[in-house]
Amino acid sequence: MVQFKNMCLLMLTLALVSLVFTGNACAKDMIFNGSIQEGDGYQINTIVIDVAEVFVSAESCVFKVYDEGELEHDKLINIDDTITFTAEGETIDVTLLSVSGGTLPQATVSITITDDDNIYLKQIVDGGHEKATFPGTPSLEITKEVSSYTVDQGEVVTIKVTARNKGDGKATEVRFSDPKPTGFILQEILLEETGQLTIDKYETRTIFLYKLQANEAGTFEFQPTRASYSNEADLDFPEAVSNIPVITVTDTGKNAKKVAELEFSTSIESSSVKRNDEVEVVINIKNQGDSSANGVVLNIHLPEEVEYKGSNSNIEIINGMPKAYLETFGLDQEKEIRFVIKPTELGTYTITTDYSYQYEDGVSPDRQEVTGEFTTSTIDVARGDLDSVIEQPWYVIAIPLLIIVAIGGWLFHRSRQYRF
Repeated sequence: MVQFKNMCLLMLTLALVSLVFTGNACAKDMIFNGSIQEGDGYQINTIVIDVAEVFVSAESCVFKVYDEGELEHDKLINIDDTITFTAEGETIDVTLLSVSGGTLPQATVSITITDDDNIYLKQIVDGGHEKATFPGTPSLEITKEVSSYTVDQGEVVTIKVTARNKGDGKATEVRFSDPKPTGFILQEILLEETGQLTIDKYETRTIFLYKLQANEAGTFEFQPTRASYSNEADLDFPEAVSNIPVITVTDTGKNAKKVAELEFSTSIESSSVKRNDEVEVVINIKNQGDSSANGVVLNIHLPEEVEYKGSNSNIEIINGMPKAYLETFGLDQEKEIRFVIKPTELGTYTITTDYSYQYEDGVSPDRQEVTGEFTTSTIDVARGDLDSVIEQPWYVIAIPLLIIVAIGGWLFHRSRQYRF
């Protein structure tokens, strides 16, 4: 008995579940429930359901289904019968509810569809399919043209953007966006369609026409022009995107940055000298750049054991340091700065000079500054000719001198005696 009850309960549960799923599977969206006069129709997107003939006495009606004017279905059904067909991937049911007479017979129908998300047009059409209008499908193609794909820096290029509607329907609510590329300066706008536009089917229209000046050298990829649009049924379509032009801008040198490039080199009269000997040092300066230098300053750092003796160049001693100053230094100019030093101690020495100068690069508003340093080759200082004498103890030098003085005095005294 218990098993029988359980079996009945299970079967009841399965039946309820089946009903639930069947109900869900059969659920459809109602898109129309009303009366349509004979000769008129009901339009769903491109589908028109004509009420072709109404037979009041026979309680029946002839329905004809057209897709963009082409007859797809033609069927006579009675009250409470349904004609079912598929359109745009959805199942549509047309059920005849009742018929009535009068000046013009009419049929009361209900129309359902499995999913109405894709419906953008639904309406009664007076006169049936012959009077129906279809919004069509627009398709925009955007072309971005440039007057030249290779230009010199500073040249001007013309950009032209056109849109062509290749579809069979009017494009409405068209909005364009056209970002300008980097590396270019907008010179002139010749044409600019702004705001919301409408482009008829098969129409070609110029949307933008403007001029850009190439401001930087390099290869530049333009951003595409984009457009959003709809059709006459307010159905949005995928965004249209133009081609992507690439322009190469070459640097002719007219607008390139200029540089003052001073080259410093040194030479020494002799790399091996004796202590307290004077030696000449030469600093050679040459401008190998393409811009003049201004305010060239040389600070000559001498070791403590090396004395500065003088120069025939424009060197001044400021705070104990030899300094050279050149107000301007032109293109391809070359100059020698000579000075004399005297090493006072034995050893190996070098002379380091730090420099600074400024120049105008022809592009930046501010002057450019360059600093650096350079060093001479080594100077080896050896003993001088008198170093061996100077380095002896004082008495080694004094005693012979005293003896020489004494002998000289004695000889002078004897010479005086002989005279008398």
